[in-house]
Amino acid sequence: MLDTNRFHIHGECKMKIINFVGDSGSGKTRTIELLIDKLTKMGKKVGTMKHIHSGSFSFDYRGKDTWKHVRAGASIVVAVTENEVITIEKTSTRAMPTEELLNRFNGLDIEYLLIEGFKTRMLHLNNVKHVLCVTDVNQIFSFNEQYGNPDCIVSYSIKGINKINDVQLVQMPEEIERLAEIVL
Repeated sequence: MLDTNRFHIHGECKMKIINFVGDSGSGKTRTIELLIDKLTKMGKKVGTMKHIHSGSFSFDYRGKDTWKHVRAGASIVVAVTENEVITIEKTSTRAMPTEELLNRFNGLDIEYLLIEGFKTRMLHLNNVKHVLCVTDVNQIFSFNEQYGNPDCIVSYSIKGINKINDVQLVQMPEEIERLAEIVL
């Protein structure tokens, strides 16, 4: 089991990791957007990692100079614009250990790492808060059967329920403050 206690910022403060899982359309991205907004307004440094299911998806595409660099054999290409730095690393991620993915954030000025997806990779990690996003109660029971209880449940459609199986259910978007208190 990977122990995320060792993830530090500037050698002292630990980076907190929060994993958001749920079916497509359950509100994961919207919840992360709201939480990023809340945290950055509090002066916190936030990083994110998003799992993209499509094996053919790429930010880089045929004909662009960066694509030509990769095609010529570069394993890492860094594209620099006036407003961003984009790192393209061509490597298989299926066999890549979860620790290696998380290590990409180690040493960066990030206090909170919000992860969207990677359900089967992240659920076994120590010191990671797991937030389940759902549209109906059946998704909660299905998740519980397969993986156990998450740390928190978020829903934009279930109203009037504060807890299910002793797990807090946060009604979004109106309870973003409550979600922040729970996961932080």
